[in-house]
Amino acid sequence: MAGPSVSAEAFAAAVERVAAHHDKTVVVKLGGSAMEDPAATDACLKSVAILNRLDLSVVLVHGGGKPIDRAMADAGLTPKKVAGRRYTDDATLEIVVRVLGELNRGIASRLTALGVGAVAHTAAGTFPLVGERLLLPGLDLQPVDLGRVGRVIEVRLPAPRKDVPVVPSLALGTDGGWLNVNADTAASAVAGALKADKAIFLTDTPGVLRDRANPASLIPKLTEAECRELIASGVIDGGMVPKVEACFEALEAGANSALILDGRVPYSLLDVFLHDTFTGTEITR
Repeated sequence: MAGPSVSAEAFAAAVERVAAHHDKTVVVKLGGSAMEDPAATDACLKSVAILNRLDLSVVLVHGGGKPIDRAMADAGLTPKKVAGRRYTDDATLEIVVRVLGELNRGIASRLTALGVGAVAHTAAGTFPLVGERLLLPGLDLQPVDLGRVGRVIEVRLPAPRKDVPVVPSLALGTDGGWLNVNADTAASAVAGALKADKAIFLTDTPGVLRDRANPASLIPKLTEAECRELIASGVIDGGMVPKVEACFEALEAGANSALILDGRVPYSLLDVFLHDTFTGTEITR
């Protein structure tokens, strides 16, 4: 069966666009509904492999919320929320570490099958993210304890290289134990530490919408100040707020730009590098 037809002119233009990112670092966060769709996940990993072959330095950070939920249900555990966030006790943490480790090795294996030198990160001795316990401010200024939940305070990934590091949303605490870390904030920390050209968050929405019920209301580009105005006015609300705040964190830490893309759309990642415009929202300072 013949493949899709591509004109020489279109091919040359695409190569020029990709070449403009030569030797730059891109951090991709994969998680949520995107990981639940096998076709979307395959397209994402193929996109990472293609970018790697074209000499872009790609780091892949992933979560695993839904597989973790299923594993907890199988173990008879009920998720516990504290101040609106998931509490991570020792039993939950054991499942989180196990499931993320399985996902991590699986993603690295699939990238290897695509011809990429992928590096899984599951061993405590060489784990690249160092963290500390995350305490939220509560009533009367008393800190809210979330258990073994953390935030990244140090990234120990080497300078950009040919291999693709695959990093799960965990951190190694200063006490030597694991901490459960939000995948978006983990990706932000990595993007900032590596001064990434782009921090790309693959999620389950087309991007920032003026009207959540209308995909045609997508806003293609925003500054951080414009985003804060939209949060204050309620246009950006619900689950989109932490996504946008993760973009702020990446920019503050040193990333050049942050993008929110619909990870359910196959090859949405590759579109960023092949076209002058793409479906998603880019946030800059």
